[in-house]
Amino acid sequence: MTTMTTPVLDLLQHQLAARHCPGALLLVERAGQVLARHALGRIHPDQPAPLHAGVRFRIASLTKPVVTVAALMLADEGRLDLDAPVGEILPALRGLRLADGSLAVPGPTVRDLMRHTAGLAYPQEIAHAALRSAWTAAALAPGRAGLDGAGLLAGLAALPLVNAPGAAFRYGYSTDVLGLVVEALDGVPLGGALQRRLFGPLGMRHTSFAIGPGEQVATAFADDAAWHATVAPLGQQQPGAAWMDSGGGGLVSTLDDYAAFARLLADGGVVGGQRLLSERLFAELSRNQLADGVDGPAGYTGPGFGFGLGLAVRHDWGPAAMPCTAGELTWSGISGTALFVQPRERWFALLMSANMASRMVARMMLRRALAA
Repeated sequence: MTTMTTPVLDLLQHQLAARHCPGALLLVERAGQVLARHALGRIHPDQPAPLHAGVRFRIASLTKPVVTVAALMLADEGRLDLDAPVGEILPALRGLRLADGSLAVPGPTVRDLMRHTAGLAYPQEIAHAALRSAWTAAALAPGRAGLDGAGLLAGLAALPLVNAPGAAFRYGYSTDVLGLVVEALDGVPLGGALQRRLFGPLGMRHTSFAIGPGEQVATAFADDAAWHATVAPLGQQQPGAAWMDSGGGGLVSTLDDYAAFARLLADGGVVGGQRLLSERLFAELSRNQLADGVDGPAGYTGPGFGFGLGLAVRHDWGPAAMPCTAGELTWSGISGTALFVQPRERWFALLMSANMASRMVARMMLRRALAA
């Protein structure tokens, strides 16, 4: 990887000019040295206030790696077995069944949750029409007012698994369930567990599951209708309404807060000389966890990637749509956020934007520009 050149800035300026997003923040570091830091555009499309690093973003699925690391810390403490059935920890998920009505034996494990092979898929991941219809009708929406953890578990337990545990990568509600595992073992809401385990030690003072009254958060263009329907409700707690801290997509954060977490990954689980995650479990996080023949996250990353624990991992073989190097970790949020990490070089790149409509192309183009 080279030091930053103008293609990255040119790309960001193009995305703003083409109305992909009202503004964007980008930070790239290697071994603690800033290679690029950009803040462009506006916080809100209809207001003149410039975007800056203090603005919070709904980071959507970039929540998932954070929750996965917190769960791995429990494993480091000997309190969580990655290969334990989830139903042993969350009894509501005992006795899950497959689409043909048979019991899922063995049931999904904690590892299945972390690598999205548990069969708890988002509806858009389900190719079978009748099964997709059933999951769509359930209308499960963690991170939005009206659903608590018990409600999510009850809804999932009533549905047939999309695949036999371990047999397929199907992205979905697994990390929301993993967040409930963390809550059950730590005995506090997920936000409190993350505060103690990660936000405090990393200095992430502006990261939480709630948006404050009147807070101005980064917002997409009005014609990005899917963003406003899907992302805008996140973090909007309502008095008296059921609520859960959504481990699958509920965090609201800033560029520098999340960069502290990215730096933890780039440094192999160490911050300020303190190891938060053991070498053994960081190695588990960063290796492909999918069995031979199990499809991976190509719909999100393009070809060439497996999936570790919480993040996609670039294989050391095969073509790829992005010039990621072998062992590089990546994931992104439906809201327009994206992360790339190469622990071997202590390198990471972090994008914050509000862009659902063209987010996939935007992050792939960004990774190509980073390699220019």
